[in-house]
This record gives sequence, C-alpha cells and structure tokens, in this order.
Amino acid sequence: MRSRLVLVSIIVFSLALCLRLVKVSEIPPALSWDEVSIGYNAYSILKTARDEHGRFLPQDTFVGYGDYKPPLAVYLTVPSIALFGLTEFAVRLPSVVFGAGSVILLYFVIWELLRSRAVALVGSLSLAVSPWHINLSRAGFEANIGLFFVLLGVLLVLVARRLPRMWFVAWVPLVAAVYTFNSSRYFAPFIGVGLFVYCGKEIVKHKRAVLSGICLAILLLLPIVPHLISKEARLRLVEVNIFSDSAIIEDSNGAIAQEGNSWSAKILHNRRVGYVQSFLDHYLDHFSPDYLFIKGDGNPKFSTQDVGQLYVLDLPFLLVGLYIAFFSFRKEALLLLYWLLMAIIPAAVARETPHALRTLNSLPVWHVFIGLGLVSVAQKKLVYILIALGYAASVGYYLHNYYTHYPRTYSSEWQYGYKQALEYVRLEGGAYKTVYISEYIGRAYMYTAFYSQYDPQLFVKIKKSYFDAAGFYHVDGFDKYVFNNIPPEKLEEDTLYIYPPGLVPIGATVKKTIPLLNGEPVLSIFEKG
Repeated sequence: MRSRLVLVSIIVFSLALCLRLVKVSEIPPALSWDEVSIGYNAYSILKTARDEHGRFLPQDTFVGYGDYKPPLAVYLTVPSIALFGLTEFAVRLPSVVFGAGSVILLYFVIWELLRSRAVALVGSLSLAVSPWHINLSRAGFEANIGLFFVLLGVLLVLVARRLPRMWFVAWVPLVAAVYTFNSSRYFAPFIGVGLFVYCGKEIVKHKRAVLSGICLAILLLLPIVPHLISKEARLRLVEVNIFSDSAIIEDSNGAIAQEGNSWSAKILHNRRVGYVQSFLDHYLDHFSPDYLFIKGDGNPKFSTQDVGQLYVLDLPFLLVGLYIAFFSFRKEALLLLYWLLMAIIPAAVARETPHALRTLNSLPVWHVFIGLGLVSVAQKKLVYILIALGYAASVGYYLHNYYTHYPRTYSSEWQYGYKQALEYVRLEGGAYKTVYISEYIGRAYMYTAFYSQYDPQLFVKIKKSYFDAAGFYHVDGFDKYVFNNIPPEKLEEDTLYIYPPGLVPIGATVKKTIPLLNGEPVLSIFEKG
C-alpha cells in the first residue's frame, strides 16, 4: 500500500512538473518586463556581485524600475542563469520548480492537518492541474516562489508539534516569504499568528524552543527592516492602494455638500466610511463566481480569460468539502478559513481587483476543501469514473486553449516584439552608430540589456538614467542605444529606428516589421530613406 502511494505521489509530482515545464520558454509568448528585470539583475549578481544600480549584494531590496523588488527571487534565479545562460528558460525555471514543489508541500500540509492520505493526494493533484497555479508557475512570478515558502512554513510549524526540535527553524520559511513577494510580506505575519493560536498547547509546552525559533526569525528579518519602514517601501503601496484614491474623498465631500453640511451627512458620508465600503467591495470581488469559475482574472497574464481561476467542476466539491470540514474537522477548518480570509487582505487594499497574483497565498486552501469534497463524494466506482472524466475534459479544454489560442490572442500583453526586434539589431545592427528604440511596449532599456547580454559592470558606468518625481527609474540610453517614445523629427544617417508602425515617418525605409502572434504589426524597424 505504501509503495503504491509513493508511486502515485511521484506521478502527481511528475505531472505537476510537466504541466509547468513543457514549452515554458515559448508560452507565455514573451518575457514580461518584471521577468527581464529579475533575469538581468540575477545575471549582474552572477557576473559582478552587484545589481543593475551598482549595489553590492543587496539584502533588503532590488531597486529595479523603482518598484523595489524583494530580493530572494533574484538570488534564486542566479543558479539557473549560471547553468542555462541569460534565457527565457533560465528566468522561468525557478518558478516552475517551486511551483511543482508547492504541489508536494500541499500533500504534506493536508496530511499533517487531516491525517488522510486520500485527501492529501487528491488535494495536491487538484493543485497540480489548477489553471490558477499553472498560469502563475510558468512565468517568473515572485508570488509563486513566495507561496512555496508559505506552505513550507505552515508545514514545519505543523510538524514541530510532534518534533519539538523543529521549532527552531519552523518560522524561517515565513521569513523567506517576506523576502520574496510584497503580498507574502504582509501575509506571513497573519498566517504566523494563526498558526501560533492553532498550535497554542504545543507552543506553551515547548515555549523555550519556540522562543529560540522566534528570535532566529527576528534576527533574519533585521536586514530588511530599514527598507520596510522607508518611504521607498511605501511607494508601490501609495501608487495602488484605495486610500490614496481621491475619487472617494470627492464623492464624500460632494454628498456632504448636497445635504447642507449637516452633522448626519458628515457621519454617513465620511470619507472613512467610503474607504471601508471600498475595501469591502474590493475584498468581495475575490469571491465573484465569474472570477473564480468562469473567466478568471481580467489580466491575461494571470488567466486565459475563458476558464476561471478554478474549474467550474470544482464548485460542488468545494461546497461539499467546506461542509464536511466544519462538521468533522472544526479546528482545522477554522485555521483554513482564517488562512483564506487573511490571504485576500493584501489585494483588497489595492484598486485593481480581483487580483490572482496578490491572492495566490489563498490558493492552497481552496484545494484542501476541493480535495476533501472529492474524496467524500467519489466513494463508488461509477461516481469516481464520472468525476475523473469530467476533470479530464476540464483540464483538456484549459490546456488546449492555453497552448493553442492563448499565445496568439494575448502576445501583446507579454511585451511581445522586443526580443524579435533586438534579434534583428544583433544580426544587422553593426552597420549603425545609433539605435533608437521605442518605450511603447515598455522598459525598452531592460530588454536591450537582457537580450544583448550587456556587460553589467559597463552598464552601470555608462547608462544615462534618472528617477522621476514619482520615484520610478528610467534609462534614456546606454552605449549606442537611445530610448524614448517618439522618433526624432529629422532622421539621421547610420541610425536605426524601432517604433510602432504608426510612427514611421514618410520617406523612411522600413527594413522589417515585427508582428504579434495574431499577425497585427507591433514594431517597425526603419532607417532614413
């Protein structure tokens, strides 16, 4: 029995790895600007031990585009680039590996919570084929790596209940999550508190070991604390959070004025009431059936747009699993519900909701309930076969669309075109003294540095860069490359221009047009006619 279980577990892990690894260099169809930033900074660390800004082995943050990325994902990409070079495969491989690893970790988390190997196996299998998790494991998303560390932290704490020596390191993975992704940074303390309450008796019994583990966690957090309390750390939050939305204040003031500035109006239409309403609206967006089961996240980077974050077929088993959990595993169900609800808070304070990336830490909970529901329902062979066929059809439909239609339809969402244009520059650009590249697709300087594998040490010295008033970082040029939005009014000799087709001047000689995968032209490469 045990050997068969091991074999099935290996099959589940192999399936998870396969679904995340096959054609990962080609689908998604291009690297996003965050992926090239992670990749080039990892390359720079590998070559010079410094980031693109010249900072020596940053422990607190990578400045990047002025978005101040948590550092761990960059460092975890360094070995991959050392092995496979500065390529799409190397940048995405860590996310693939940690994504498949999360499937295995979920198995052990479920086992520690429910002591059911069947539920553990089915729950981890449902995560292995999850469209939500596959989408985010196939690109270099830091959130996916952060989820791995959250699961590992939960697992070690649960194991420490019966192996007290584990308390010393049990909190370390949650610290790693803080160093990996912004949402995980806020969620890690929440789940830590939940686990502390859940394991209260064991913690009291082994308080000395627990205290030593907490001290270690605090010690490991010290390098990032100065950044966490800095204005730079608040920059991204200020940009996207609902509390900086002036429309709420304007609506509040307008409603109060309409009611003659009465005391009751000042209470009922107080901007703080507006913020609470906005928070609740954004929070509840994440429970929308359309989001969860029909179309998924509106951002094509996180969803294929024709399948929900979960399968429609998951819904009945999710409901059954919730029912059984609260009647048969009350304490565990409360922990899982707390986990789910807390994981959504970091996304709910942002304006763009629902958001699959920022709420990725909630995903394991959905699959625990789904796994519990599936095992409870599939007791008879015929029911088991029908469910298996239903999931085969659901997964097959999703994978067909993902591999066949998704790249063609949404290549523009992945900054497609820069790689192809820069390949032309690599082959033909030697004849030109200057190359102008449009910022139209976004962050052209980083794509240029990435695909030319530009010497990071030289890049730091010669780039022409600045931080704008909002704190974001821009590079106007380096070497022979110039980056802007509009081509010069007068074209020059020995100069190559890469801009959208609509910006090609009359009389210019077009050398090549770069189309999206749907055939629509996205960039034109031209010179003076």
